[in-house]
Amino acid sequence: MKFVAASLALAVAAVAQIHIDTDSGYFADDGVALTMVLRSARRAEVQGITVVSGNVWSLEGAEFMARNAKLLGLPNLPVLIGSEAPILHTAAMSKKESPLEFTGAFATPQPTLHPPHGGIDLLIRNIEAAPGKITILAIGPLTNLAIALRLRPDIEAKIGSIVMMGGAVRVPGNASKSAEFNFWFDPEAAQVIMRSSIVKKVLLPLDASIQAVFSKKLFDEVVAAKTPITALYKEDFGNRYPGFLKRPWVRSMLWDELAAAYLVQPSLVTRRETLYLDIDTTFGPKYGAVRTLDRSLAPNATPVETIFNMDFPKVFDLYRRALVAK
Repeated sequence: MKFVAASLALAVAAVAQIHIDTDSGYFADDGVALTMVLRSARRAEVQGITVVSGNVWSLEGAEFMARNAKLLGLPNLPVLIGSEAPILHTAAMSKKESPLEFTGAFATPQPTLHPPHGGIDLLIRNIEAAPGKITILAIGPLTNLAIALRLRPDIEAKIGSIVMMGGAVRVPGNASKSAEFNFWFDPEAAQVIMRSSIVKKVLLPLDASIQAVFSKKLFDEVVAAKTPITALYKEDFGNRYPGFLKRPWVRSMLWDELAAAYLVQPSLVTRRETLYLDIDTTFGPKYGAVRTLDRSLAPNATPVETIFNMDFPKVFDLYRRALVAK
């Protein structure tokens, strides 16, 4: 089953097929990223969405993401729950880590309801159905894909590319001093992906996000368009985080939206480096931190196209146009 995204007549990369793996919250950056992909990708076929625990627990996130897809005109797009928890990391472990700026789902009790999942099976099926052609947009912890690769190692060679938001390469983290949230939440999963032989890995790290700062001015431009999507955006960005309606002076930044922008318009990149990366999985102050490897000392490592800068005015224009479209 495939769902062709609507067009905004934007300059768009010819991505054939996409699977979105996300840790969606109420709307937040995941919801914006979904909107950018579904409204911008003229020739993209979105095969499905899997939800992983991260910002919130996957059960809650799946409800949010299904609602968002419906509002975007795709009520039948498969949205399935994947893993409920990281491979090893737990809320109890996080309480021994200090100081932490953001702990996501770990800050609330894990749901006791365990509905049918099927997300990891969906991910595997979508990869098998389009060998070498599917792009995975991974905008949450990498648990679902890591488990899929462990269950079915043969699918690794069938993934066309993966575009990830995660990691802090040369800047401090935003979960701990060393680690960005997505990689900190499940370091072991991030390590599995970095050590995989997926032919094309693209990383949008925190290094790029901290340059993509916006104010209430952009928020006001978006909410001036009265649509169901901008109403969700107003509620979340206005009253939750970053809270522009309560704190109009605050600034926010783009995270998952940068991965979506790269996916639909890679020409927006202005600086990239090919790096060989690994993830620190030793429980301690650097748990989840990105390690840059010397290629000569890691001959089996596979390259990661790491994006350090983009044409941010054009990124923000893409962001605004996707959200205000009717």
